[in-house]
Amino acid sequence: MAEMMNLILAERYECLEQIGSGGMGDVYKAHDRRLDRIVAIKILKSEYNQDDNFIRKFRRESLAAASISHPNIVSIYDVGMDVVEGESLYYIVMEYIDGKTLRALIQEEGRLSQNAALNYLIQIAEALKVAHSKNIVHRDIKSQNIMITRDNRVKVTDFGIARMAGNQTVTVTTSVMGSVHYFSPEQARGQKVDHRSDIYSMGVVLYEMLTGEVPFESDNPVTVALMHVQNQIPLPSSKNPAVTVEVDQIFSRMTEKKVQDRYDNVMQIIDDVKAILLGKKVRPDYGPVTDRTHVMVAPPSRPKSPTGPRPPIQKKKKSNALPMLGGALLAIFLLVGLVFGAGHIRKLVDSSESDTVEMLSFIGRDISEAEEFALEQELYVEILDFQETDDKDPGTILEQNVEAGSVLNKGDTVGFVVAESPEPVYVEVPSLANLTVSEAQDSIEELGLRFEVASSEFSDEVPADRIISQEPESGKEVAERSTIRVILSKGPDARMTVVPNLKGVTVEKAKELLAQQGLILGDVSEQPDITVGTGEVVWQQYDSGNQLKQGTTVDIIISSGFPKPPTPDDDDDDDDQGEEKPEQSLNLNLSLSDDGQEHEISVVRKRGGKEQIVDSRRAEGGSSLSIPVKGRAGDVFDIYVDGKLMESEKVGE
Repeated sequence: MAEMMNLILAERYECLEQIGSGGMGDVYKAHDRRLDRIVAIKILKSEYNQDDNFIRKFRRESLAAASISHPNIVSIYDVGMDVVEGESLYYIVMEYIDGKTLRALIQEEGRLSQNAALNYLIQIAEALKVAHSKNIVHRDIKSQNIMITRDNRVKVTDFGIARMAGNQTVTVTTSVMGSVHYFSPEQARGQKVDHRSDIYSMGVVLYEMLTGEVPFESDNPVTVALMHVQNQIPLPSSKNPAVTVEVDQIFSRMTEKKVQDRYDNVMQIIDDVKAILLGKKVRPDYGPVTDRTHVMVAPPSRPKSPTGPRPPIQKKKKSNALPMLGGALLAIFLLVGLVFGAGHIRKLVDSSESDTVEMLSFIGRDISEAEEFALEQELYVEILDFQETDDKDPGTILEQNVEAGSVLNKGDTVGFVVAESPEPVYVEVPSLANLTVSEAQDSIEELGLRFEVASSEFSDEVPADRIISQEPESGKEVAERSTIRVILSKGPDARMTVVPNLKGVTVEKAKELLAQQGLILGDVSEQPDITVGTGEVVWQQYDSGNQLKQGTTVDIIISSGFPKPPTPDDDDDDDDQGEEKPEQSLNLNLSLSDDGQEHEISVVRKRGGKEQIVDSRRAEGGSSLSIPVKGRAGDVFDIYVDGKLMESEKVGE
């Protein structure tokens, strides 16, 4: 994707160079212009853009993965979409790691020392411990997804997107070849996986570190997947005599075919590895190390009737007739695998006729029919989920997890999704204010509600990527599966503008100047002033040169002018009203704020309903003025600063 070079996503991330490629997308080194840092961006391949369900899962899982924070996990900074030349590009912005993949390190060094491998293993396990505690299963642990920094620290990457590929059928493509070498048996079968699948894959990575190679090799990924189902992985010591029996023990427990036989959690692995590094004994409760020099193992015995705990669904294992069939049967197997993919593995695994069952389709039929079939064929039935539906009778099977025609062993379990009548259940809506998307999703989904980001907007109060408001509001009761829509914060509005100088211009001109800067004219009022013409601006709410957010309103005051000074006839009018009052001298005191600016000072005398300017001067900010005036008893002196009334003083009797 050379055309991606220098592309800028979301007006923020500039792609500099391609640094990696995988089955889901390509990885680029990029520059985050907003935060001025180097990041890594994984851009999903265009083939996924048409799958709306996949894109929804991509967003949900990526945001969930972004909630994981640990020194051994590559941080996810952002998840988004941009349209470039009419094509939608979905991307994940991650921490950029200055280092190399574990795969590259192994290729350079051939194989690692036991201590180096165990140190890396502990760090990988520490990363998974945090993820598993949040019920996040990686699903794609492999040496290509493990980065080693220059200071020898492990960074596990690709949390979040592996889950979307988890239910995809393994097909014969080059993109799957890297992952299939690390598949757990349950992944190879297409079954549901949990954290113990990551433990199996981590065991394969340990084998690769200690031996310099993956345990199973083939040009056909279906063949490799089947080997993980059928063949036992040799012990690392069979390839590297320097590996101790204690490490073989740990490896053996990690890569057991049966999920229940593996470590229960990665903390047990961490404890055992630390014990080896400290020269202590590994816990004895794991039993003897099995002989893994033989790659084929006999099928385990199975129950003949549906009693006791239900075992996981297992594909039919090959009988001892396989070696007798020789190369011809193997060639047929590889050909069919190449054509049809791993979804047909279970059809290729033979067993005796009396011990196998061919699965039927029960979709659209009542669950009682499936239960009757299971009883007759010595299978177990598991209800995977109930789904409310208006167009199906309760008890109708909507989905089944084993395809019709698949060959099962007696004692296997088949799962169904069953229709149920919608019965409204009401729950109280929690408060989502100030939560992140992933936190809100967790809170909502626990209550059986749906979550949707309706829009996003700027906010000075709520940090970016946190929720401003929600609908319905918290405390209200809504039916289960109702959708809670939220408004997400973009953080403070970064769109700023400069306030223009409005003094001395008309109202229309002031409105035009403000609009040019993205500002809005607010209230317009009047006051007497002689420093500007009548109808011109004498005061503005914000000083020119200040920065404001676009869309802010700015109030102004315009001059109404002043009446002309009184004429002699005007004075005569005063005389007609009675004996003239004597004038007296007084000082008007005024202190200006120390703002470093020059100001216009005007003093207006009010007498007998008339106004007259008796003083006008300019003064620097910080000045203290004493303005001498003469007035009669009852006169009022108004002091204006830059056209704004600051003080009034009345002359006493």
